[in-house]
Amino acid sequence: MFYKQHFLKIINQKFYLKNKIIYVSVSSGLDSMVLLDVLIQIFNLTICVIHCNFNLRGTDSDKDELFIQEFCLKHKILFKSKNLNLNLNLNPNLNPNLNPNPIKRNFSIQMMARKFRYDWFKYLLNNSYCDYIALGHNLDDSIETFFINLIRGTGIKGLIGINHFQKKIIRPLSFFSKKEIISYAQENNIKWREDNSNYDQKYLRNRIRFFLKPILDYKFSNGFKKSIKYLDYESVCSKTHIDYIYNSITIEKNKSPFFFKIDIKKLLILYPINTYLFKIFNIYGFSNPKDLKKILNSKSGKKFFSKNYCLIREKTTLVVVESILST
Repeated sequence: MFYKQHFLKIINQKFYLKNKIIYVSVSSGLDSMVLLDVLIQIFNLTICVIHCNFNLRGTDSDKDELFIQEFCLKHKILFKSKNLNLNLNLNPNLNPNLNPNPIKRNFSIQMMARKFRYDWFKYLLNNSYCDYIALGHNLDDSIETFFINLIRGTGIKGLIGINHFQKKIIRPLSFFSKKEIISYAQENNIKWREDNSNYDQKYLRNRIRFFLKPILDYKFSNGFKKSIKYLDYESVCSKTHIDYIYNSITIEKNKSPFFFKIDIKKLLILYPINTYLFKIFNIYGFSNPKDLKKILNSKSGKKFFSKNYCLIREKTTLVVVESILST
């Protein structure tokens, strides 16, 4: 049982799960069924299976849910499901604001489903006796995300791929390639259900997957894995540097009522200024460096609003305060 031992060894090294309560998000696909099988093998771990049924694939959606239910009954695992009918929101007759472009509409379907799913995860984490929610993303998913973000335009953070540990969301399979997961399933007679939408070329991720398949089949995944790890290190270094710069240009800061004051003279000597402006002010909703440069070059008293904050140009300082427009 090489792959089972291999998976358990890596996951136990990377995650401390002893005596934890884990909600495992299961779709009935290969990755999530392998994830569930691996976690079942870990001693002193309490598991609950959670599943979102978006009713987007007709009877197949219900068959997926039934498949997982039967597995949980057989293995005496608690099962929670969330039923969301996205088709009601995606029917042009019921939703006149629906984008008529099928490519953009399919993109919005994915984004809507993702939002509903993560909103539910957040609710469960806040309202259940749950330590973590485990998702079945693997190394290939992370590499695909790298290329998707590269195509759309991104910084280092977008090139890291998918984090294996983010707040209370864990991805234990992110250290394993799709090929390794298939081998695990074959070795341990894991049953799963195929989602035909994974092969639909109208989705960007599927097109990227089709393009990458020959490359990953030639065992280049180790190189990608190292690159993503190094980029993660670079991101940590970058954040540490930005935190240092943030503190060095801050004259005064207060939590309640919130405000912080920045020395304009120190800010202007930073290079490249656009990058620093984005990194420092994006958290407050000011994400366009061009607008930020305008206020830097404006007269004292100029104000610039984001959704929740106001940026004020004073004689020698910039001041960020909570905006009354947000209340």
